[in-house]
Amino acid sequence: MHKIYRLLIIAVTLMITTACGPAPTQPPSPPTAQSPNELAAFPLTLTDDLGRKVTVETRPQRIVSLAPSNTEILFAVGAGEQVVGVTTYCNYPPEAQTREQIGGFSAETISVEKIIALKPDLVLSAGKLHETVIEALEQAGITVYAVDAETFDQVYATIEVVGQMTGHDKEATNLVAQMKERVAAVESVVAEIPNEERPTVFWETWDDPLMTAGPTTFAGQMIEKGGGVNLFADVTERYPQISAEEVIKRNPDVIMGPDSHGEALTADQVATRPGWETVKAVQDGRIYVFDGDITSRAGPRIVDGLEMIARALHPDRFPK
Repeated sequence: MHKIYRLLIIAVTLMITTACGPAPTQPPSPPTAQSPNELAAFPLTLTDDLGRKVTVETRPQRIVSLAPSNTEILFAVGAGEQVVGVTTYCNYPPEAQTREQIGGFSAETISVEKIIALKPDLVLSAGKLHETVIEALEQAGITVYAVDAETFDQVYATIEVVGQMTGHDKEATNLVAQMKERVAAVESVVAEIPNEERPTVFWETWDDPLMTAGPTTFAGQMIEKGGGVNLFADVTERYPQISAEEVIKRNPDVIMGPDSHGEALTADQVATRPGWETVKAVQDGRIYVFDGDITSRAGPRIVDGLEMIARALHPDRFPK
């Protein structure tokens, strides 16, 4: 029973990794400030990430966000003043914390009653995790759009859609252009790095049980885009459980992980694990810990995460 409970805790933590964590010292550069796009066509009908047809009748004035990634996007495109409700995990940008809190991130901790009381004309939810909440809100006559981005391209598309729905098309387009430009800058440098100079990277998502990030996760994508080779690029699961023996056998050049890790991920902590003292990353002291929100949250700061990882992997090519 204890093991099952622990696995449930880990599963929830992995889901909200895309939603919570301490704010960085510097926010991403905002798009050029513009007035709401007067050319936006309402009513607007779009298909959300659950395959639902959603119609936004008019430019929303009262928006509730059920995921921190959605909150970041809303503020980044200039729709922050339209946001009236957020989750307890919506900690970035700082202004988001001044909005009414409607509960946690999981469906069980979200208060449908609080959302309804805020009288929103648009709710931005997560995907399948929020299906029961979506159903309840729809029955109350509230418009809900579900977001479930898992790749850089899907994040770009989500930002564009949020811009459309909130009347901030131009701001969203500018933000996506900035993000793509920064990603391209990293990729252009990485393209010049020979394969033999690209270190193998073990991304430690959790320590007990030991878990890693597969190639389709944001961490997996950032490792590849940042000039590394995912030690477990051959797995099909997003966050598979693996053995310490397999990590030691594969002998990674670098170990990375989020600060939302089960226990503090440090060189000393890893070095005390039986057998890990033989791992090259431990011997070379190449163990790096990042803000879990930045490396996992499906919002504008994924580019910050990419730059951080690229700099850690190739400090000579990405100087501060």
